[in-house]
This record gives sequence, structure tokens and C-alpha cells, in this order.
Amino acid sequence: MRRYDEPVQVRLSEGPDGTHGGGGPVPDAFLWRSRLYVVREVLASWLEREAWWEQSMSAGSRVVPERTVWRVEAGAGRALGTGVYDLAQAAPVAVPAMSGAGSGAGSGAVGVGAPVATQGEWWLLCHLD
Repeated sequence: MRRYDEPVQVRLSEGPDGTHGGGGPVPDAFLWRSRLYVVREVLASWLEREAWWEQSMSAGSRVVPERTVWRVEAGAGRALGTGVYDLAQAAPVAVPAMSGAGSGAGSGAVGVGAPVATQGEWWLLCHLD
């Protein structure tokens, strides 16, 4: 097993009912080191708590974030074969929505709307040999 902990871009597709993800979105492909890997099969998925000792306690928060880990079989092409990779998705973060309308006549202020959930960041954790 080789550990990486490198950011990747992941494309999601709707998984069929009865598979990992319970019919929700599952990884379909990912871009790592400028190479596109196509997911052939989702082997497993689970929730994992991040290490509490690595979290900043300055805000006084005692919540330990969770991330979803996907174990997938993927390949970058026929000549390279396939491998087993662990992809992790950080919990989505709520970000304030920005509106372009000003709050007053001619004020030019940017209003803040309701929070919008964004897709969490994705990481390639490891490649199992």
C-alpha cells in the first residue's frame, strides 16, 4: 500500500439502488496527477472520523469531522491496467450565498443569503498494491 493524501477532482454519478451509496452519488472517475482514472467498480464505502488531535481547538468546538471513504477499482487506460484506490470526501461545508443585489439604493453592498452546501474536498488517500 502506498499512501498519498493528495487532492483530486472527482466526478460523481448516480449509483443504482442496492449498491454502495444506497442509490446516491458514487465516484465515477477522478483526475489525479493530470491523468483521468475511470472507476470500474465501487468495492466499499464507509464513514471515518478525522483525527481529533489534528483538529484546531481554538474555536472551542468538540465536533470531530467525518469523511466518507470510497474504495474503488479504477484504471487510467487499458495498457496501465487497474488498481484499487481509497478516495475520501471531506464533509460538505456550508458557505454563505452571496447575492449581487445591494441592500440599499446605490449602496453597492453585497447581501448575504442563506447558506449553500458545497461539495466537500476530495483526497486520494492510498493506492493498494
